[in-house]
Amino acid sequence: MPLRYVDPHRPRGDRYHASVRFGRSRIGQFVARHIARRTDPYLFRLTGGRINMGPIINAPLVSTGAKSGQRRQVQLTYFHDGRDVILIASNFGGSKHPQWYYNLKANPDCEFGMEPFTAAEVTDTDEYEGLFALAKKVYIGYDDYRDKTAPAGRQIPVFRLTPRQVAERR
Repeated sequence: MPLRYVDPHRPRGDRYHASVRFGRSRIGQFVARHIARRTDPYLFRLTGGRINMGPIINAPLVSTGAKSGQRRQVQLTYFHDGRDVILIASNFGGSKHPQWYYNLKANPDCEFGMEPFTAAEVTDTDEYEGLFALAKKVYIGYDDYRDKTAPAGRQIPVFRLTPRQVAERR
């Protein structure tokens, strides 16, 4: 089953907005960090990505460990920019980058939603700001995370995943 296309420009309904309000609450953050991150991979595999716990779509990133060289999997929210997948390394607004950030930096070839990609961190300021603005359309909570990371001086990284067959032709 192909990866579900997530259009950041698509209008969102009442169910989505209610889910986002819950997700930004203290209880919602607890559920996301401690429950959903463990159950979402199973739900993705069982339903082929057709069903998510809420209206915010996520899929598994399978990368190679930066130090261990072993396969690592984490479920992440994403959206599309054309054919490319965009990932935001927010780490729930933590003071450090998530581990998958280091994995993609060391080993950019990965799988996302069971499809092959090559990852690249977005370093161009204008492109970064444009993609972060789109990310906030998918989940406004990224603004909360940005506010939390500011005191630590951490800029939340953005990754562009290019389908591997396209990346190989360049």
